[in-house]
Amino acid sequence: MQYTKPQEEAVTEKFDRNVLVSASAGSGKTRVLVDRVINKLIRDQVNIDEMLIVTFTKAAAKEMRDRIQTALHEQLDQTKDASKKAFLVRQLRRLPVADISTMDSFCQKIVQNYYYIIDLDPNFRLLADATESQMLKEQVWDAVREDLYANDKDGQFAQLTENFSDDRSDDGLTDLVFRIYDYANVNRDPVDWLKKTTRIYEVGEEGLTKSDFYQKQLLPFIKNDVQQQRLAFNSAKQIADDNMMEKESAALQLDVEQMDDLMASLDTQSWDDIREAFTSAKFKTFPRTNKDYDDVMKGLHDRIKDIRDTAKKAFQKIPGRYFGLDEADNLKVMQASKQLIEKLIQVVLTFSDSYQQAKLKRHCLEFIDVEHYAYQILAGNSEQSHAVRDNLQRQYNEIMVDEYQDNNRLQDAILSTLAHPDHGNMFMVGDVKQSIYRFRLADPSMFIDRMEDTENEHTIVLPDNFRSAANIDDFINLIFTQTMDKQVGEINYTGDAKLKAGAKYPDDLQANVDVMVYESKDDDDADETMDEQFQVQDSAHGQVEMIAQKIDEMVNKKMPVFDRKAGEMRPVKYSDIAIISATRNNNLIISDIFGAHNIPVLINGAQSYFKTTEIQIMMAMLSIIDNPYQDIPLVAVLRSPMVGLDENQLAYLRINSKMGDYFNAVLHFYHHYDEMQHSEFSDQVFNRVQTFMHQLQHFRDVAQQHEIVDLIWDIYETTGFLDYVGGMPAGKQRQANLHALYERAFDYEQTSFKGLFQFVRFVRRMQERNEDLDEANADDNDDAVSVMTIHGSKGLEFPVVFLMDASHGFNQQDTKKSYVLNDRLGLGITYTDPETRIKEDSLQRQVVTAIENQGLLAEEMRKLYVALTRAEQQLFIVGATKASNDRTKVLDAWNKAAHGNDRLVDAALRSGAKNYLDWIGPALVRHPRFRDKFGDDTDSTVLDDDNTQFDVEFINANDLSKHAVTGDNATSAKWLDNLVSSAKKLVPKDINVDDINQVMDYVYPNDVATHTTAYQSVSEIKRLFEDPDNLQLGNYDDKWQENKQSSRYVNNDFSTPKFMQSVSQPMPTDIGIATHLLLQEIDLDTAPTADTVNDLLQRLVADQVITPEVAKKINTAEVARVFESPLGKMMLEHTDALRREAPFSMLMDANLVFNGFAADAQEKILVHGIIDGYIELADKVILFDYKTDYVPWPGNDEQAQKIVDKYRGQINLYATALENILHKPVVGKYLYLLSINRLEKVE
Repeated sequence: MQYTKPQEEAVTEKFDRNVLVSASAGSGKTRVLVDRVINKLIRDQVNIDEMLIVTFTKAAAKEMRDRIQTALHEQLDQTKDASKKAFLVRQLRRLPVADISTMDSFCQKIVQNYYYIIDLDPNFRLLADATESQMLKEQVWDAVREDLYANDKDGQFAQLTENFSDDRSDDGLTDLVFRIYDYANVNRDPVDWLKKTTRIYEVGEEGLTKSDFYQKQLLPFIKNDVQQQRLAFNSAKQIADDNMMEKESAALQLDVEQMDDLMASLDTQSWDDIREAFTSAKFKTFPRTNKDYDDVMKGLHDRIKDIRDTAKKAFQKIPGRYFGLDEADNLKVMQASKQLIEKLIQVVLTFSDSYQQAKLKRHCLEFIDVEHYAYQILAGNSEQSHAVRDNLQRQYNEIMVDEYQDNNRLQDAILSTLAHPDHGNMFMVGDVKQSIYRFRLADPSMFIDRMEDTENEHTIVLPDNFRSAANIDDFINLIFTQTMDKQVGEINYTGDAKLKAGAKYPDDLQANVDVMVYESKDDDDADETMDEQFQVQDSAHGQVEMIAQKIDEMVNKKMPVFDRKAGEMRPVKYSDIAIISATRNNNLIISDIFGAHNIPVLINGAQSYFKTTEIQIMMAMLSIIDNPYQDIPLVAVLRSPMVGLDENQLAYLRINSKMGDYFNAVLHFYHHYDEMQHSEFSDQVFNRVQTFMHQLQHFRDVAQQHEIVDLIWDIYETTGFLDYVGGMPAGKQRQANLHALYERAFDYEQTSFKGLFQFVRFVRRMQERNEDLDEANADDNDDAVSVMTIHGSKGLEFPVVFLMDASHGFNQQDTKKSYVLNDRLGLGITYTDPETRIKEDSLQRQVVTAIENQGLLAEEMRKLYVALTRAEQQLFIVGATKASNDRTKVLDAWNKAAHGNDRLVDAALRSGAKNYLDWIGPALVRHPRFRDKFGDDTDSTVLDDDNTQFDVEFINANDLSKHAVTGDNATSAKWLDNLVSSAKKLVPKDINVDDINQVMDYVYPNDVATHTTAYQSVSEIKRLFEDPDNLQLGNYDDKWQENKQSSRYVNNDFSTPKFMQSVSQPMPTDIGIATHLLLQEIDLDTAPTADTVNDLLQRLVADQVITPEVAKKINTAEVARVFESPLGKMMLEHTDALRREAPFSMLMDANLVFNGFAADAQEKILVHGIIDGYIELADKVILFDYKTDYVPWPGNDEQAQKIVDKYRGQINLYATALENILHKPVVGKYLYLLSINRLEKVE
C-alpha cells in the first residue's frame, strides 16, 4: 500500500506520548490501525498479547482480528527467515486470546480475573437485554417510591413528584430519576457528579448580573438571540437599500439600532433595568406600499415586510424566555430549585443503591456496572489493585483505541489508568466530525480536548478521502466550511479538517450533486392537466416519489458508475443505491411507492415500530386478553380487521347498553341477543361479536397455560392477521414488524419477568418513551436499494446516495420537558410553586436548554457530515417545503446568508437551523451556480472562485405526475382485469399434463420427519414408557403429541437458576431442585445426619447457591433419613459404585415414539435426561430416583401408588438407557418418597 505522509507517520513512527489520529471520512483509518499493529509485530518484535486493541463493536473487533490474521499469514508466506517464521507462528497462536475486543468485553475480562480485589461474587450474568433491565429498574423504583411516600414526613418527596409529574401519574419523576441515574453512571465517580448538579444555582451576593453564572453562561445566549434578529432586520434593510426603498430602509434602520441598544444594555445595566428595556421594546408601524410601486416593487415590499414580521415575532419571545421575573423573584426560584434538586439527588442515590443490591441479589450486572467494577479494580488504592495496575501497564506496549470519539468519560478513565505512567502509550483513532452517539452519552469533547492539548498529545490528521469523487468532496467542503466551526459544531472545519480528494476515478465520470426540494402545496394549487389518478398525500410521499422516479431514470438509462473493485465502468444497479434518513418515519411509504415502481428495496429497521398500525392492534389485543375492561384497546380490536366492526356497528353496541364499560355493552348484547329484535344488520353484528367472544376466551385460556410467544402466534393463526397485513401496502415490512414482536416476546420470556400483564406494561412504557424495538428487516435481496438511518449507515459507502427528509425538524423533545439535563452543568428545571401552582423556568434551565440545543445542533451537523460522506459518485439531497411555504419563502430564508464576505454564515443564522436544509440552503446562495439559476441577490464574492458542481431543483406534484406510475401500470385499479385479459390470449402449446400432475401431486416421502423433533427430553416422552410393553406394541399416540414442540431454542449463555433469581415465596419446584442438590452434594464417606445435612445446606446458602428463603423450606432431618433406609444403606456400602446426578443420552427408533414412521425406517431421535442415581455392581445395576411430591400421610398407600404410576414411564426409560449404555441388566428400580420416608419398588 502506498501511504500518504500522515498515514506513514501513523503506521511506522514511534512516539513518546499519546497519539490522536484524526481520520476524516474515507481516509482508511482501519487499514492504518491494522498496519500499525503488523508493523509493531514485524519491525519491533512486540507480541500481539502485549497490545490492547479496543473497538466500538464486536463486528469491528472480529474484522480487526481477521485482518491481522490475514496480514500475519501473508508475512509468513513471504519470509524465509526461520526465526521470523517462528515468531509469526507464535503470534498466530496467541491471536485468538489477544486483547482485541470491545470496551465491554475487556472490562468483563478484568472483572472475571480480578473480582476478589473488590470482593465481588464472580458468578454473574450480564443484563444484555434492555427489556429485563428496564423492568427490573421499574420494579425496584416501585418499591423505593412506596417507601419514600410512606416516610415523607416533611412532604418534600410529594413536592418533588408534583413538580416533575402530571395529575395522571408520576411517570415524569420516574423518567427523570432513570435519566439522572444514566447520566451519573458514565462518570468515573457518579456520586460526585450528582452532588455537583446544584453548583449552577449558587449565584452569590454581588447581584445577578455580576455573577459568574450570568457573565459566563447566561449572557452569551441572550446576546445570540438578539443578534439573530438583528441579522434578519439588517438583511431586510439590505434588500430595501439595493432597491432604493427609502421609507422601508429607514424603518428597518430603527429596528437595527434598537437591537444594538439592547445589546449594549446587557453589558452595563442591572437585571431589572435590562428587563425593563426588553419588555418595553416597541416597533414602529412599517410603511405601507408606495402607490407608485409597480408589481415587482410591491412584491419586494411584501417580501421585506415578511422578513421583518418574522424577526419581530422571534424577538418578542425573548422577554418571555429570559425576563419573566425580576431579580428578587429569580433568586427565590433559584433557591427553591436548588433545594428541590438536593432532594432529588437523595432520591436518585437511594434508588441507585437499591437497584445495585437487586442486581447483585439476582447475580446479574449491566455493562455499565462491569465498567465501574473494572475501574475500581484498576484505580483502587489497595495493594492488590496497585499490583494489577502495574502488571497491566508493563504488559501493554501500546493501547490502541478505534472510534475514540464515541467513548464516554468512564471508559476513557479506564484506558488512561492502563496507560504508561511515565510517557503516554495510547494510540487513539477516530473522527470527531463523525461522533453521532450523543444519545448513548458518548462525549466527543474528550477528542477535542486532546486535539487542543498539543503539549501532551501528538495529533496526526488524515484528510485524504479515498472513497468519494472530487466533486463530492468539494460539495461537502463547500457546506461545512460555511456552517461548522467551534461555536456551532464544536470544531473548526478548516485546514486539514477539510476533505482532500484521494480516490481515483475516470476523468469522464459525472459525479453529480443534486438538491431536490418537493414543494408541498394544497390540492387547490394542482394543475388542471395533472393526471387524476396521481395524488401526493403529503410531503413525505412527494419526496419518496421524487426518489423513485430518479432511480427509475438512472436504471432505465443505464447510468454509468465506476466499479472500484473491477476497475471499470458499468451500468448502475439497484444495490449501488442507498437511501439514508435521520429517522425511520418513511419506511412504509418507501416500501409502498417503490413496490408500485417495481423497485426492489431492502429496508433496514422498523418504522417507528410501536406506532405502526399492525403493532398497535396487536398490543390492543394483548391488553384486552389481560383485561377486557379497557375501552380504547377493546374498540381498537373490534374496529380492526381481526373483528371488522365499522363505526355504525360499534355505535349500535353502545346504544343497546349505554351504561358501564364498553365490554359490558358487548357482553350484554352477546348474552341477550335472543331477546332482542333481529335484523340483517344486527345479525351481522352478532355473528362478528360471537366469533370475537369465542376467540377472546380461547386466547385468555392460552395466555394462562402457555407462554406469550405461543399466544401471539395463536392470534396470528386464529385471526389470520399476519396474512392479512401481508396483503396491505408495504406488506413485507408489516409482517416483519409482527415477527419482530414475536421475537421480542420470546426474548422477554427468557428474563426473570413473566406474564402477559408485565409484558403489556413493559411495551406501554416503551411506547410512552418513544423507544422502538430492534430492527425488523423485511427482505433480503442482493440487488436492491438499501434504506437505512444515518446511524445505520456509519462505516458504509455506496456509489449513489440519497439523503432523504433533509427538511425534517431536529428532535428537540428533551428540551421541552420540565427539566433539561447536561453532562457538564447538571440539571435545569421548571419550578412549580407548591402554594400558587405557578410554574416558572429557572434561568439555569434556560442556560442548560441553550447548551443542550448547541450540543444537539453539533450532533445534527455531525450526522449530516456522516450522511453526505457515504456517497462515492452521486449525491442527492431531498427535502420538502412546508405546505404553507412556497419556494419564494424558502429562498428568502436562505438569502439571509446572501450578504457578507466572511466564509462562515453568521453564527446566529446557523444556530437557528431547524433542519439540514437550513444549513445547506444558506451555504449555496452565494455560489455562482445558485445565483445563475435563481437570480443574483447577493453582493458577496466569497464563493466566486468555487468550482463545485451542483444543482438545486424545486419540484411539485404537477412535475411528478408526468412520470408517475398510473394508467395501465401496477397501481392501476384495472391491473387484474388487464392480467386476466392477457392470460386469455395465451395459446398453450405442447403441455404435458402428466408432468404437471407429477410436480403438483408430489409428496415428500419423509414428511412425518418434518413434523417431529429429533431431540426429546425424558419428561416429554415418559408416558410412552409407563408400560414396557408399549415398546413392543409400537408407537404411542396421544394428545400430548399434538402439542409437542417442533423446534428448540438453544442459549449458550447459562443463566442463573430460576430458584436463585426468585425473590418471591419459594415454589415446590424450587424446593425440589434444592433438595436434589443436597442429595447430590452430601458426603457419603460417613453416614449423614441431620446436623451434617444442615451444615451442608448452610454452606450452600453462604455460597449463594441456594437462597435463604428456599433453605427454610427444606427438612434436613427428612433428607438424613434417606440413608437409614435399605436404599441408603446400600448407597453407603457401595460408594465406589455409586453414581449420582448422571446425565445420559441415547438414540431410539423414531417409529417407537411417533406415528407415521415405517417400521423399518432408519429415522432416529435423541433422548436425553439426568438420572438421580444408580449403583453399578459387577453383574447388575440398581436404579433409584428421589421424589419430593407431597403425600398427605405415611399410610396413604393409594396416594403413594399414584406417584409410582406417575413416574413409572420415566424410571422405565432410565432403566432402558442404563441397560443400553452399561450392557448390564437393571434388576432393581426404586422411588424414594421423601415426604413420607418411604421406598417404593417400581415394577
